[in-house]
Amino acid sequence: MAGRAGQKTIAILGGGVSGLASAYTLSRSLPNHRIVVLEAKDRLGGWVNSERVRVHEPHVASEATALLESGPRSLMPSKYKGLRTLELLSQLNITKRMVLVPRTSKSAKNRFLFHGGRLNKLPSSFFGALNAALRLPLLREALPGILKEPWVPAHQTAGSDESVHAFISRRFGTALAENMISAMMHGIYAGDSRELSAKSIIPSLVDLEAAHGSVLRAMLPKKFNRRHEALENERVARENTKHAEVSQRLDPSLVEAMRDTSIYSFPNGLGEIVSSLTNLLIASQNVEIRMSSTCQKITPTSAGYELTMSGENTELSANRLVAALPDSQLGKLLPDLPNLGYNPSATLSVVDIVLAPADGSSMRYKLPIEGFGFLVPRSAANNLDEILGVVLDSDAVPNQGTVDAEGNPSFIKLTVMIGGPYWRGKKAAELPHKGECEQRAVRALEQMLGIPSSILHTHIRFLRGDVLKDTIPQYLVGHPFRMRELYHTLLNNARWRDRLTLLGISYAGVGINDCVSTAMDASDAIIEQELGTHSGKLSSEATGLPLAL
Repeated sequence: MAGRAGQKTIAILGGGVSGLASAYTLSRSLPNHRIVVLEAKDRLGGWVNSERVRVHEPHVASEATALLESGPRSLMPSKYKGLRTLELLSQLNITKRMVLVPRTSKSAKNRFLFHGGRLNKLPSSFFGALNAALRLPLLREALPGILKEPWVPAHQTAGSDESVHAFISRRFGTALAENMISAMMHGIYAGDSRELSAKSIIPSLVDLEAAHGSVLRAMLPKKFNRRHEALENERVARENTKHAEVSQRLDPSLVEAMRDTSIYSFPNGLGEIVSSLTNLLIASQNVEIRMSSTCQKITPTSAGYELTMSGENTELSANRLVAALPDSQLGKLLPDLPNLGYNPSATLSVVDIVLAPADGSSMRYKLPIEGFGFLVPRSAANNLDEILGVVLDSDAVPNQGTVDAEGNPSFIKLTVMIGGPYWRGKKAAELPHKGECEQRAVRALEQMLGIPSSILHTHIRFLRGDVLKDTIPQYLVGHPFRMRELYHTLLNNARWRDRLTLLGISYAGVGINDCVSTAMDASDAIIEQELGTHSGKLSSEATGLPLAL
């Protein structure tokens, strides 16, 4: 599709969730602009990849299918970013298809940590925490450090950063940092808490220390906290205002339903978001999607940018560029921009396992635990298989699998995550191969989860391990300061200001909510600029980076 004479073109590099959300938002409000999405691969969606597979061999009289998610598998509806995603889903008209997991479910309340050679249920309430602190060695070890926290001196250097591990150890003690926090970083970032930036990963805790001198003291009533009326953090204030604005735009019944929702997905996984966006973009008259089109060169011009691409259409002139690809790739195309590619990305294996009777009958075996799953901390002894955690998919997001006439599940689906920080710095030849990852995952189900070897031997119907390279960016210590330098470069240089927008997981959060909210915010700013409303604030939002600062 060639652009009309005089028609402005916005090029979007990358067809993941960020690029698609931006393209959709721009195309709706700028019908006279040409929107061109350029995706290097032969599929859209980035790391979001939902797939259904048959559980049984064709000769078995069963139509059971299991949903596989090689990337993210659920979303949280909370806070501003969560509501922004709900706004997009409302525009896509797919909110009625959502599979809601209530806060009262076992998936929401039962989460485990593998410690001391066994699974430990983590508390889900304040009173549960008190009971667990007396009962579980895991929490007893951490309790002294937690109780001392209000008297720990606050960090005096406001313009510095430290690792998540350093912050938690300093304020709450090493037991909490080594066990629970390292496990959380394994599960969310496939990362090492000793390397990740506290200001980027746990900004709310850093802000509480800065404002109140103590994280726990900030939770006390005013009469017990002399610093209760500390000035509100600018970033938090901005997010609260935006939260209120988006809440007013949403259907009140949807907002109300989300109050009782822990997480949600869709019957066919989060890939439904990608397919809905794709279908609407394909139907848009002003949108062009080019697959298998790799950007090889970007040349700034007086009118915007000249892009050289692989494939059939090798040249593209654009007035604006929305770069929604990994920063390591963008850094090779725009080497003058600072700090691109500084952070490494995690490589890990995701192993899908489906357990079901061989004859296709209903699943009678019950797992030793019910809940979302379990994580493995860095402190776990003898974790030679480098397990990060296991998700009990059948419990975590129910109603995505096949059931019999009586409502009993046809199978049990699990996902085992391996590698991450254990594989940092290793060459491809040093990583375990697919088959070895599958063997490690099966051992984890027996040795950590406690599934008998006899059940594993007779019930594994599907087993697939994929090694995913360079997935989740690791926001190393100092990340917000590097992003601030990048942000000011975009604002203060005519080659980039109001022309270049940076989106995706490299900058301001690694989750889908992060990607969608940043993409929609930046696109809204671009829209106002293109329609004639211009201000310094819009230039700031249009960089795509304010949420990363």
